[in-house]
Amino acid sequence: MRLNCCRGFEMAKLACLDDEDRKLLAETKLKLDEATKLMAELMETIEVLSDEGMMKAIREGQEDIKAGRVKALRSVLKEEAH
Repeated sequence: MRLNCCRGFEMAKLACLDDEDRKLLAETKLKLDEATKLMAELMETIEVLSDEGMMKAIREGQEDIKAGRVKALRSVLKEEAH
């Protein structure tokens, strides 16, 4: 970033962004957006892990899958259509 003195104002500085500065700002914004998304996903994971009822339902669903107590989605959709 270049700092230029404003005409007539010795104490004031004017910040001028060059192409490299703009690129760095765009990359930083992208990284901040990614970090924000990851933080939201982490908060959602913590929320699920903290919910005893939801964790119980997940464990039961995993047991159903292991025991073969599941149907293919296509099969369920066909049943619903008839």
